[in-house]
Amino acid sequence: MDKYNFVYFLEGFFEFNRMVFAEIGKRPNVKTIFEFYPKNKFMRLLYQLQHSMTTNKFFSLPFKSLWFDSYFKNDFEDPSKPIVFIFNARLLAYDYIREYAAWLKKKYPNCKLVVNYIDIVKTWPDCAKPDAIRHLFDMMISYDKDDAKKYNMEYHPTVYSEVKIDKPNETPVTDVFFVGGAKNRMKTILETYDALENAGLNCYFYVMDARPPYKQERRGIHYFDDIWLPYEKCIQFVQNTKCVLEIMQQGAKGETLRVWEAITYGKMLLTNNQAIKESKFYSPDYVSLISEDGEIDVEKIKNFVSGPNPFKDQITPDKLLTFIAEKL
Repeated sequence: MDKYNFVYFLEGFFEFNRMVFAEIGKRPNVKTIFEFYPKNKFMRLLYQLQHSMTTNKFFSLPFKSLWFDSYFKNDFEDPSKPIVFIFNARLLAYDYIREYAAWLKKKYPNCKLVVNYIDIVKTWPDCAKPDAIRHLFDMMISYDKDDAKKYNMEYHPTVYSEVKIDKPNETPVTDVFFVGGAKNRMKTILETYDALENAGLNCYFYVMDARPPYKQERRGIHYFDDIWLPYEKCIQFVQNTKCVLEIMQQGAKGETLRVWEAITYGKMLLTNNQAIKESKFYSPDYVSLISEDGEIDVEKIKNFVSGPNPFKDQITPDKLLTFIAEKL
């Protein structure tokens, strides 16, 4: 990865991005850019008005390209190296980001452009789907093997790094922790909770945007509407649990963030993703599968002792940059 300079454009409002990519951004040949807002208050207000999602939903305001030079400054330690620009795919839903990607191609003729999908393609708007933006990119990556095959993309799992938190950890000690949106899996979430609770396990479920008839009261399920659990708090829950629960969206097979949290913090992963058995990160010592009939080996959870996972060093952000450098 040393032969390139890397610029990684990430969604700044996701606290997760800022925490997980903090260390890799300190390398002399890597920049992580989380937002494009100018520092000057007046210029920031002008930028926000021109890029207002509400206004641009009805018609695209012109002259956004006037800001492009301010998004990124080529002040790398060795600016002569070719640059690899990596975009989180969700950013490509914005017309000005698609225009910016094309602008980068012209400004840096030797650069390479990469887009990285960290969720299944069907969750993206049409303007950000692979076939709509393929002409802009030299490489397209998906965390999901099925999507990678379906849309002719490279496959690479999501990356992760340990987050250091200085605040006191005041979260409850639990046997099983789950966090996620209800999406199309609320029935499975409830059934899994009931099985764990009936087995005498202490659970804490943080569920967003559940709706009737599946928004059912349970002692250990905490419902929230449009309120995401701060990621720093999420990590503290993970640190204080024995087992992290992963319930897959319908149609998804790729490893999710829950897998990386379990690996990084030495927890057991309880998952209904049968495809994980094919993953190089699978180990029966650290993973317990929920059967297709919903059966759970609760004794395996009860007897599990947290400890270092040997896969921890294989999922760090630098592995993704090395992968990209080797494939380009």
